[in-house]
Amino acid sequence: MDRRKIKDFWAKALFSMNIFAWILLIFILLVFHRAQPEFETIFDRFYNLNIRTYWDIQYLYYLIYTVIFGILISLTGFILGIFRGRRKNDHKKALILVGIISMILLWVCATVI
Repeated sequence: MDRRKIKDFWAKALFSMNIFAWILLIFILLVFHRAQPEFETIFDRFYNLNIRTYWDIQYLYYLIYTVIFGILISLTGFILGIFRGRRKNDHKKALILVGIISMILLWVCATVI
């Protein structure tokens, strides 16, 4: 039984952090795609096109900063979810997912640099 008549500030903050985490996750994946080396296809071989076979360091640094920011958002939301998100309709699974993906991408960045 939900006794809350309206959502309090912390429930709204947790919901907005989830939305921001999903937007940040999309941004992280786009920067990761831009930073990774290009894959050689049959068309590249046929037309003798030059492709980048190394990681783009500038985008990799952007990726590291956004991933660290994603981890901070995830940890903040996770801690807030522990104390304030006790109901079923309190959204907190997205923050855990963003935290896991951010940790994996931070590990990838650390092994590349």
